[in-house]
Amino acid sequence: MRLTLDTNVLVSAFIARHGHSANLLELALTVESIELILSEKILRELEDVLTRDEVRERFSYTHQDVRKRVNALRKSTIIVPVRSRFKVVKEDPKDDIVLNTAYDGRAHYIVSGDKHLLKVRRFKGIRVVNPKQMMDIISKGFSDLVLRS
Repeated sequence: MRLTLDTNVLVSAFIARHGHSANLLELALTVESIELILSEKILRELEDVLTRDEVRERFSYTHQDVRKRVNALRKSTIIVPVRSRFKVVKEDPKDDIVLNTAYDGRAHYIVSGDKHLLKVRRFKGIRVVNPKQMMDIISKGFSDLVLRS
């Protein structure tokens, strides 16, 4: 299973460290059958958001802490070059990078909390779901595997 996580899911995972986004990131980084597909552009946006003063001060991160975490994520994921230029999200064109990353990385799912992306629902065969929905899909998949063995 190949997943692309939107920046808002990654930010939630880093900041909250619990909940659906954090659990999802943990699974994506530790379960062999789940591959996390990202792009440099998504990682740069993640670093940008996490180094904003209001975020860093609220959660006591230093720029160095953020850089270390993003670099660790970079080493643990599949980073794809984004060549596609689909323009789908008219309300917020910056969201198109997530769709293009998922498409170029042959992801099965895009996981986002962004209302504009969630409205897309399906893009070129890739399902767009929120973190809770993805956790439910993964849970069902693992229970199916247990039932078959």
